[in-house]
Amino acid sequence: MIQKLLQNIEQSISTGIFVERESAMIELKDLSSGNDWKSLKETVCAYLNTQGGYVICGIREKENKYTITGFNRKNEGGLIELQSKFFKNEQDVLLNLSENIVLEYAHIGDKTVAIVQVLPLRTDLKYVKFEEKYYERTLTQDKIIPSSKLLQQLDYKREIEYAKEISPVLTASLSDLSVAKINQFILKINANISKETLKKDLDDALNFLDRKYCLDKNKQVTLLGLLLFGKEPERILENRARLDAYFGKTGEIGSAKKYFEGDVLTLMDEAFAFVWGHIEIGSSYKNGGRSEPEFPEELIREVINNALAHRDYLVNQFVTIKIRPRHSIEIKNPGSFKPKMLVKDSLSNPEIRRILQGIPETKNPKLASILKTFDKIESQGMGMAILVSKCLDNQIDVPYYDLSIPEMISLTIPSGKLIDAETQSWLNVYQLFMQEKLGKNLTKSHELVLAYLRKSEQLNQKKYYTILLSHNNNHLDVLQDLYKAGLIAIHEGASTDNMPIYGLNRELMIVDFLPIISYKTGLNMQNFSPLIQQILTCIYQNNHYNHFNIRANVIIQTLYNTIYAQEIAPTKYESFGKKVRKICRELSEENILTKHKDKSYQLNLRHETQNS
Repeated sequence: MIQKLLQNIEQSISTGIFVERESAMIELKDLSSGNDWKSLKETVCAYLNTQGGYVICGIREKENKYTITGFNRKNEGGLIELQSKFFKNEQDVLLNLSENIVLEYAHIGDKTVAIVQVLPLRTDLKYVKFEEKYYERTLTQDKIIPSSKLLQQLDYKREIEYAKEISPVLTASLSDLSVAKINQFILKINANISKETLKKDLDDALNFLDRKYCLDKNKQVTLLGLLLFGKEPERILENRARLDAYFGKTGEIGSAKKYFEGDVLTLMDEAFAFVWGHIEIGSSYKNGGRSEPEFPEELIREVINNALAHRDYLVNQFVTIKIRPRHSIEIKNPGSFKPKMLVKDSLSNPEIRRILQGIPETKNPKLASILKTFDKIESQGMGMAILVSKCLDNQIDVPYYDLSIPEMISLTIPSGKLIDAETQSWLNVYQLFMQEKLGKNLTKSHELVLAYLRKSEQLNQKKYYTILLSHNNNHLDVLQDLYKAGLIAIHEGASTDNMPIYGLNRELMIVDFLPIISYKTGLNMQNFSPLIQQILTCIYQNNHYNHFNIRANVIIQTLYNTIYAQEIAPTKYESFGKKVRKICRELSEENILTKHKDKSYQLNLRHETQNS
């Protein structure tokens, strides 16, 4: 990536065409003055406290022009000092950051540049400061971390000071660990940064195990040691080293089932293989017949690995995965969310149940740190972020959490699309209404956000929690557009200044139109069958919100999508269509509907009110 970046900069210089190359994770520094060196340290501090990044030293970007000044190797001592001489924790202790700050040289033309790669600190080590100021990376700027965020992190660090995963397992001994698994881990970390020697036996590994918190101060094997390097961890940890996986339709779960036992890395690999082997993979005509899995591979890996990484390992229960074909994946793991992550307002109408993402929540920080070495999990909050991202990419339906069972988190990821046939019919009904309020045509992003908020409220009514859609989800512009237009509103009772909770304009959430239709037509709607009620509702919605009369074929398609919510079955669709056409003719004969020359229908009203 860096080599390609340098080539692009070199090309920009030769062609005279400037292209911005700095980003949230790329910073260019000239280092020709003392201020530049101070700025370098601020950026490194910000990267340590955020998601990491690269600083390329020896390139100046000024007035939309790059200049390769090169890095003077006589100054490399200043770079080496970054690893140990400038960054302190809240106790004013200088940290040895040689594993987080990696130095390297590269060439661009005939000049040498220095590359400072900064890996983010483990969550339990954040935050560090430079010259008494804590920095974080926000887009391309280094910003001072607000005091409220620092206090929140301090509270979190106090909670995990004695992390659960490093508690001793009194029934385990050193002989229950595997030298082969220890060496496999060492080979992995040696490929990145450290140069740890392979261990010939367990006695030779004692110091390593101690440094990795796999032994406590009394040399007793810890829970973490067994989870990572246990020969047969299930023999001692029982259900904590087990995962049960099921496949089958609702009511038939168990037609394919498998029980997995072993260390946490083995469970992650085997659980993914099971799920990937049982989900449907079809072909996409839009992409030239390319295979399209029912769920994105990246998403499956992330949610499985997060369930095992962040579960409560003091609870002797196993993780469960249930796959319902063409329906959903459900993952249950022991544990709970911290109260500060949950937003619940049962008194509001509608009821609000949301989960805040991005709050430090790693229950097993030392396990998480090691799993990152194996590329098994990403940074904190990424599990929820990827759920929201894939949903708003229309690759899955809205994911939700069931927290009704104490000390158990149940995540359901529905297959399908956020904008399914029923949702598209809903958007079609209100299309003109929403365009008039917005003052322009809705974009796909507008539609996706509206669909997400609508389905979130529907799931909240069923006592499920959904992930909060906020400015932090990178949808600031869309949310502001919809808020200014009055298509969404802030739930005052559940919101704070820093965390608004959005909901749809209440008119967009009307479920029962029968009372207003009854008032406007003078008809007793209770005298009609459910299908007639639905036909009249569909016609009224289009007459009222889209200002157009609706033909029978559109009524048929709209109601079929709403009632059956599935792919069209030709025979069923044809039979359903005949019923709808017959009812429309009869209602027209009864003068309840007017049939126009273009064969469209209009509901005959007796009472019109400006604001019913």
